[in-house]
Amino acid sequence: MKIIHIIPFLWSGAGKVLTDLCISQQARHDVMIVTSGRSKGLVDWPMYRRKLAEHGVSHQHIDFFDRDSAVFWKSVQELSELVSKFQPDVVHCHSGVAACAASAVRDTNEDAFRLIGQLHSWGTDRPDWMNTMDISGFIRSDLVIANAAAYRRILVKGGVPREKIVSIPWGVAPEAMMKLPNLDRRKSGRIGFVGRVERRKGQLELVRAFDQVRQARPEVKLELAGPVADTAYAREIEEEIRDRQLSDSVWLGGPVRDVYRRERNWDLFVSLSSDEGQGMAILEAMAIGVPVLARNCAGVEDYLEDGKNAIALKSDATRDVANTIEWALNHPKETSKLSLQARKMVEVTYPWDKTVLAMETVYGIWEAR
Repeated sequence: MKIIHIIPFLWSGAGKVLTDLCISQQARHDVMIVTSGRSKGLVDWPMYRRKLAEHGVSHQHIDFFDRDSAVFWKSVQELSELVSKFQPDVVHCHSGVAACAASAVRDTNEDAFRLIGQLHSWGTDRPDWMNTMDISGFIRSDLVIANAAAYRRILVKGGVPREKIVSIPWGVAPEAMMKLPNLDRRKSGRIGFVGRVERRKGQLELVRAFDQVRQARPEVKLELAGPVADTAYAREIEEEIRDRQLSDSVWLGGPVRDVYRRERNWDLFVSLSSDEGQGMAILEAMAIGVPVLARNCAGVEDYLEDGKNAIALKSDATRDVANTIEWALNHPKETSKLSLQARKMVEVTYPWDKTVLAMETVYGIWEAR
């Protein structure tokens, strides 16, 4: 089978799972990935591109990030030419823009390929025209994968037939599952978060809550790992750290080569993200045995159970977040029990080979038709 995956950029959690999926599929199929490469000052993350190249996955650049009509229709033409040469059986689009483009290409030949759309995330404050464009692409897909229940409701409300929508949860990377949980941590006084530095991830609010925790526990440290996606927001965080005199207590470290090694020493993984496609960083923290405290937002609410496998924040107010962090740090036995249950949940529900098998089944069904 020939498969083309299209995603605006290889970055963040979506880029990671797609990179792993392409590599897994490459062993049995002819796989190509299409990304923008570079658009509006943004670029693919080099580590994902290197990984794909190492495993022989073909990589082409077509801009599916810029929504300007001139750029979009030029990209549609480039995709049409690529499809003619590669002749894929399946085009798997990991965004609404890409799904719109692929559907336009297929308009000239309905039997050219099977079109699968995938909704990874649906941020807040999106303009109506953007929603309309994305929903249009998903409506015209043969099948739409959406893992978050909240996003499936958005698709149905937008007019995507319910019978077209399926959930195929992304499994946790095998390298994370291979790490034995560190359930006997030494109370390092470290809390942390992994994610792109952007407003919806809530790092600024976490710094403010941490400052209040530090007043009661001067020994605590906060580690924020992840590349900068919003430079203005990153500057706000840096100014907040400086104004609150937290430079010795807060580490804003950017991308980390071995994030699991750093995370294993944390007493708590704290996520104030306002929405997630699935929250892979949270699931990976659970896999390696780090207790999780998080907002029960879209994408996370599907598996986070307060008091069973994590601590769900009742409010994102600074004082409430600080109080919850303090409680968790003061009750290591209770949080260790939560992390043990979380690890078991990930092992059963989110193994990587289950994701690959589910994708194979979906592709096989559509190929058979």
